[in-house]
Amino acid sequence: MKTHILFDFDGTLVDSAPAILNCFECVLQAHGLDACRSIDASLIGPPLRQTLEILSGQSDPAVLDALGASFKDIYDTQACLQTPAYAACQDVLTQLHAQGFTLGIATNKRLLPTRRIIAALGWEALFAEVFASDSLPQRYTDKSGMIAALLHDFEIAPAAALYVGDTEADGRAAAANDVAFWPVAWGYGRFSAQEQPLQTMQELLERLVSA
Repeated sequence: MKTHILFDFDGTLVDSAPAILNCFECVLQAHGLDACRSIDASLIGPPLRQTLEILSGQSDPAVLDALGASFKDIYDTQACLQTPAYAACQDVLTQLHAQGFTLGIATNKRLLPTRRIIAALGWEALFAEVFASDSLPQRYTDKSGMIAALLHDFEIAPAAALYVGDTEADGRAAAANDVAFWPVAWGYGRFSAQEQPLQTMQELLERLVSA
């Protein structure tokens, strides 16, 4: 019996790509740098510093610090508030919450913009647990560790949890913690038909009810 439904955020609950990609372009332009690769949705998901290093081709910590500071200033103050939820998320999350499921988030996004988006969407009362890449940096450095910390802190048995995400990395992080993983078809990752990705948020609700 699943009692805790944990979600990835970007690409699973919200379409954050347009705002994030625009910020990457603005940051590189502000620092007089050219992108080392195309700025597209495949950049969404990994931690910010890792993505900036790949995108800029820079490895100097001071340069990456400056790029990260510029990104945070642009994104946190304005851009993140333009992030829309995917279709039916509001209704399904509300129904899951009303049916007694405990909802949580485990995301590689930073905590400040994650919470600002949640507030802008009116979702604050829906999520009991929100863990982000920088929530507990002394305890984890990746999503596997993040999910482990969340399970530990809220005393959640792995068998009672389900992780919903849009990338293979999400699936590996769940598997590392013996947590069931349900992929979604609408995010930034790609899954085969054999992996049976959810086609809609409503299907998530239907599967849980029939399980």
